[in-house]
Amino acid sequence: MTNVFDGDTQVDASFLEGFLDAWNQHDIEGILATLNPDCVYITGDGKRFTGHEEIRAGLSAFLQTYPDAHWYDARHFVSGDRGASEWILTATAVDGGRIELDACDLFEFRDGKISVVSAYRRDRP
Repeated sequence: MTNVFDGDTQVDASFLEGFLDAWNQHDIEGILATLNPDCVYITGDGKRFTGHEEIRAGLSAFLQTYPDAHWYDARHFVSGDRGASEWILTATAVDGGRIELDACDLFEFRDGKISVVSAYRRDRP
């Protein structure tokens, strides 16, 4: 199921739940629908993607590398034009390598969508 977001969407915790749902569905277009066209997305390993085209390529590469990626135990917070999500990620790479991370995204919002994502992560023991 694709999540549909438009400029009239209220940015609140349920909006961020929809963002995470799109990630868990591996729905790249659903993820992009939550982002402003000029969104800046900074990944937990410091890669920076600007705009839907670059972000789409980055998302595709990540999901191809980790085809079973799953985000869970999420908590979401929104205050005005800022927000945060905390979550755990588990995934197995196509080469068999396994990751498990505690992570968070910090958000800036504009016009009912995400304008900046800054991701932070820590490997779980």
